[in-house]
Amino acid sequence: MRGFSSFITLIASDHLRSQQVRNHNNLDLHHKNHTHVHFNLITSLIYCKCVSISFIANDVIEHRTLYGDYSSSGVELRWHRGYVESYADSLHQGALHIIFNQAGEGILLGNSLRVNFSAGTMLAFHHGSDESLIASRKGAQETHDFLVLIVSETWLRNTFGSRLSAFHPDLRSAIENSARANQVLGKVRSMSLTERGIVSDLCAPPVEGPAQRYWFMAKVLEILTHHLFAPTSTLGAQPFCSMVKQRNSERVAACNRWLEEHLDENLDLSQLAECVGCAPHYLSRQYKQQTGITLKQQHRKLRIEKAAELLEQGDYNVTEAAMEVGYSSLSHFSKAFHEETGRLPSEMVNTDA
Repeated sequence: MRGFSSFITLIASDHLRSQQVRNHNNLDLHHKNHTHVHFNLITSLIYCKCVSISFIANDVIEHRTLYGDYSSSGVELRWHRGYVESYADSLHQGALHIIFNQAGEGILLGNSLRVNFSAGTMLAFHHGSDESLIASRKGAQETHDFLVLIVSETWLRNTFGSRLSAFHPDLRSAIENSARANQVLGKVRSMSLTERGIVSDLCAPPVEGPAQRYWFMAKVLEILTHHLFAPTSTLGAQPFCSMVKQRNSERVAACNRWLEEHLDENLDLSQLAECVGCAPHYLSRQYKQQTGITLKQQHRKLRIEKAAELLEQGDYNVTEAAMEVGYSSLSHFSKAFHEETGRLPSEMVNTDA
């Protein structure tokens, strides 16, 4: 009987040990499964985080200081480009800001200020010392490219001294009284040809190395002298007709420069009009009134003149000259060449060069 009891006890002990082993294995398997799930979750989160960082990295294309350091000198010229939503942190309280907006739309919003500005426009405003400002782009699919010059009140006082009295009244008042509220100086308007030229130069400086700092310094002063000072009586008394003629002459000159730079491309009236700063149909009409020929005729004339120059130099044959000025068809090129010069392209080839 005692032996049978011991046998039963032994079986029960073995069964208990087996159950414990199974429970331990199940627990270990559960732990492994849980660890695997947890690892997958962490991996997924890491992947999502990387994608988010990549997305943000793609959003911010370029924010670059071209000249100065506001925190140390009180003047700074910055280039902003990309899809970033807000750039309010780049603006400074108690400072003058001049924005040249090249592409996209922006908005400035404060308690006493609300301004929208589109591509090809500029504006100047004083950021109040006690008022916050929302500054962001408009349009989820549009990039926002602009230059901003930021100048502190102290820098203006130290640089211009007694000449502050010649500043525009609104700006002078804001500086003298250290205005606490945000204030737009003048109106948002289209950039002039002069301003477009300055912005184009700033984006591609013609000098490098140590000279570049002084070049940017000169450009900053050029911008400020164009925008800070009130018109003199002489300029203010300029007849309206003379101003219109001058503006039309500037537009014609700008059109011709653009055409010369795009000889190898088909005429894109919309792009040209955007560069000059007026509506396409208005530009076409004004150009013909001023020159007696259309933009298309002028474009062809410049193309043929350039092709004739290349042929006379002897470095290009007819086919190469045609392609250099944007013609893919030799028959069209020859016809246009004959209509413009009265000669065939082959007659212009310099075989002696």
